[in-house]
Amino acid sequence: MKYAISFGLALSLCILLASAQEKPAQASPRGSEDPELLSFNELVTLSSTAKPDGELAAHLNDVLTQPFLHNEGAGGIGPHRRSVEGIGPVLRVGEWNIERGLNFDVIRTALTDTTEFERFQGNNPPLSGERKARIESQLANLQNVDVLVLNEADLGMKRTDYRDVARDLAAALHMNYAYGVEFVEVDPVFELGTEQIHLRDPQQDALLQQDLKVDQERYRGLHGTAILSRYPIRSARIVRLPVCYDWYAQETKQAAKLERGKRWAANILFRERIEREIRQGGRMALIAEVAIPESPTGKVTIVAVHLENRCTPACRRRQMQALLASVKDVQNPLVMAGDLNTTGRTITPTSVRNEIMSRVTDYRFWAGQAVSHFNPLGIYQYALVPVRYLHGYHDPTAFHLPVVWENRESHLFKKVETFRFSDEGAFDFRGDPEHSFNGKRRKLANSNERAGKGFVPTYAFARDYRGFVGRFKLDWFFVKPFLEDPRQKNRSYLFAPHFAQTMRELNQSVEDRISDHPPMTVDLPLLPASSPNEESHSATPGSRR
Repeated sequence: MKYAISFGLALSLCILLASAQEKPAQASPRGSEDPELLSFNELVTLSSTAKPDGELAAHLNDVLTQPFLHNEGAGGIGPHRRSVEGIGPVLRVGEWNIERGLNFDVIRTALTDTTEFERFQGNNPPLSGERKARIESQLANLQNVDVLVLNEADLGMKRTDYRDVARDLAAALHMNYAYGVEFVEVDPVFELGTEQIHLRDPQQDALLQQDLKVDQERYRGLHGTAILSRYPIRSARIVRLPVCYDWYAQETKQAAKLERGKRWAANILFRERIEREIRQGGRMALIAEVAIPESPTGKVTIVAVHLENRCTPACRRRQMQALLASVKDVQNPLVMAGDLNTTGRTITPTSVRNEIMSRVTDYRFWAGQAVSHFNPLGIYQYALVPVRYLHGYHDPTAFHLPVVWENRESHLFKKVETFRFSDEGAFDFRGDPEHSFNGKRRKLANSNERAGKGFVPTYAFARDYRGFVGRFKLDWFFVKPFLEDPRQKNRSYLFAPHFAQTMRELNQSVEDRISDHPPMTVDLPLLPASSPNEESHSATPGSRR
């Protein structure tokens, strides 16, 4: 790969990344039920062995299988239980891949304080009346969630100022929370700072050493998934998913290859930083039982999931099958939410900006090594297969016909649609205009916002060429209400998905976006309507707050 480095790009990235630097987080006591955090010495040992043994293996297993669970967050502040015109009180569920929590203050403010959030927005460019109204509506909708699923939340990482991102957001929102560890980050160069490397240029080397310096007392190296709730969380468990990519062995092998390529050259070092993540652990799902009085069982099951990006669609399907098997006996309403990485390819599309933001702390050095665009899929792949590409573009649920109309992600959605719980319940795949936010029809329109073509995307390149390429629907809601046929109309809409929104305008209303994924919400009615056809015909987008 050739790297085109320009002074203008470096300067703009310096400014961009400087704005993302956050204030240090303050530590607070951990709960007695939480797994014991790994020591820095243990993390160093984990960086040099694929298969730890003895006490360290047991400790790592505890961290990867025992969730953090805290129910003291509500502090007397109960659920919002927003009332939506036409359907009454709802359980509003949100999902957001928050990109490690890099823009923590902006994320926190978007969830809690409209006035303060407006200061982050500024007035550049000025917002039109219609767009401003839509952003304000999305902001109000987001701030009224009672359950929030978070993908990519750091705990004790330098890139997010050693914050416990899930705990700190839960505290700001006065919410209870559960947190499950997906990965333990143990890169000896870029995370732990235990492997010394130097550059020949003294000034560049000084910047590099500052960036690689780590606070060993505060570094915990954890990255995972969280569920925040205004209702009590009765229990939580972690389900480890089938391994589709070995983030330790394969990333270490890649590092060895780059070592032979003279890693001390600045541009090669930059490439190594954005291409590798040496980790222990793997993809997982966090499953929580949340106490909801209106549920016949007194609870709703929340499943927060994150599927693999560095694998084929077939392996993501195996991960989903394993997850479905683990929840088969759930007999109450269930909401599955998360980043499924449904790109149709083997690596999630990305951009150089995202890769820099995900890993650096000292922007001054890394911006100087930036390239104009980094995309591991390669835009030229799309040019070679335009018909097949556009067939599934924005809609990974579209049908699959080998060679002619390929969409290998469609098998995953078929598995979800045909799955039946032990009580004969099914996921709701309905898409009727009366219960979708923008009046769209077709499958999953009630639980995931559809657009004119496919679904509203939840991931975009920094450069997406006005949507012709580089936009993907990766994040999803699947809801199990009281339904035996996934698409049968005129049946109960109690706890069924209504008015799902993807908040792209809100996410893009600040400079350089809040996260690389926008937040989403969906409403579940808590009370039955008088008849299946009367729930929400009178509801309008402006009233859905």
